[in-house]
Amino acid sequence: MWMPSTSLSTSSSRRVALLTDVEGNWQYVRNVVRQSSCLQLTTDGQEETLKLRDDCMLVFGGDAGDKGDHTLKCYEQLVHLKKKHPDRVVLLVGNRDVNKMRLTSELNDTEMDLSSMAKEILEGPTWVPQDKRMTLKKFLADQQKDKDGASMVNTKVNRLIWMLEHTMGAQGDFERRRAELKLRQEVGDRKEVTDDDIAKSYLDSVEEGGVLREYLLHGSLAFVAHQTLFVHGGIIDGDKDASLSALGRVPDEPSKRYDSVLEWVDKLNTWYRSQVQEWIDHPTWSEDHSSRGGTELLKYVLPDYTGSVVMGRHLLPSGMPTPVPEEIASLLSESGIRRVIIGHTPHGNCPTVVKQPQQQDTCAADRSSDGIVFEDVVMCDTSYSDARAPDNRGCAASEVVVGPSGHVLVNGVLEDGRHIEYDINEDPWVGRWLQDGTMVKARLADKEANEETSYLVFSVENGYSYTYHYRTVTQLREAGLKN
Repeated sequence: MWMPSTSLSTSSSRRVALLTDVEGNWQYVRNVVRQSSCLQLTTDGQEETLKLRDDCMLVFGGDAGDKGDHTLKCYEQLVHLKKKHPDRVVLLVGNRDVNKMRLTSELNDTEMDLSSMAKEILEGPTWVPQDKRMTLKKFLADQQKDKDGASMVNTKVNRLIWMLEHTMGAQGDFERRRAELKLRQEVGDRKEVTDDDIAKSYLDSVEEGGVLREYLLHGSLAFVAHQTLFVHGGIIDGDKDASLSALGRVPDEPSKRYDSVLEWVDKLNTWYRSQVQEWIDHPTWSEDHSSRGGTELLKYVLPDYTGSVVMGRHLLPSGMPTPVPEEIASLLSESGIRRVIIGHTPHGNCPTVVKQPQQQDTCAADRSSDGIVFEDVVMCDTSYSDARAPDNRGCAASEVVVGPSGHVLVNGVLEDGRHIEYDINEDPWVGRWLQDGTMVKARLADKEANEETSYLVFSVENGYSYTYHYRTVTQLREAGLKN
């Protein structure tokens, strides 16, 4: 059953909490709940259940599974919450959610013949440069070295392992699924979880009644509430031309650009639902392998797709954020959108706010809904917050809550245990560039009464190398804001 999720009327008086990119890490969910004013966990024996307070909505930003120990649990809890509160829970889809649609076609019995299977899969992943690509043929050849004949290695299990390891960015997830399935067995009656059991678990999840199919059926690509646009990845691709932005674009209408954000979101979600339904109706390849159900949606979540809200990226090659182009900011302003909240791209140990440089020309504000001017992007994927921790997250976790007025409150803990808390709209420093090229990331909350307020400042080099400093307000003033 389809659940409409464009801009729910029940959001008008409720706070909207954002949770995103949990990627199967249930401990991270626990850490977020500890900071949360909207989410709760209740315990019944060994079972934990995610709850939503009555005065709140939840937007889950996508990528529920793949890299943690509890992928099934994360999907189950989110789907359960959506079904319990259909008007108060929004499930956005990420690339890790959508790409599992491939399982129904690529692990179908008809695809097991290497000579007749889809060539783009046999020789893929096509979006990876050839010199860096681990093709299925090469993967199976490597497996065959220790086996007697190709038929011994050309199995659904090995196909699935190849898909996870080399085409889905889910390295190690096959064995994590084994461990999760074992934990689900009754204590004292635990049996070996075979490779075939694991493959069956993945396939069952995308069949009728399966938890991943349920997630996709209840999902959407974009949502608007409280002057805020929520998408998984973003609306731009770094500093590329504004004409390549995802904003206003719907894949089945390539020559059209919607000016109204609300109309665009509605059309985009309608297209998404049609693609999921096409996948359900046609889960396998056509006879000539020219298409399969949901083909266009599967393309939409690939790294090389231009203009996707799932694969958008608001970063420069260095890893530092970039504002949206002025043209895009104006379009958002005209639709009464004050900010965009995204996940997908990991960015440090807490949310990154990217303040939009305000132009002298106020025409956009004059044309916008109620004089609203687009102000910022908030990047909320913190899945690499602590590289020293086994799960790359450690204790770092933050909650982002959008109030009915459009104000955004951030509350959380950094990887070193220090607390952050601030109102994005009111704080004069967070999200701004300093003259030395660094940016202000967060305001610290744990200070003594007589201490000066301090902030977390950061820079990124080579895409992934983060440097953090704590700076007092006096030090920030000395550094100076960049115009």
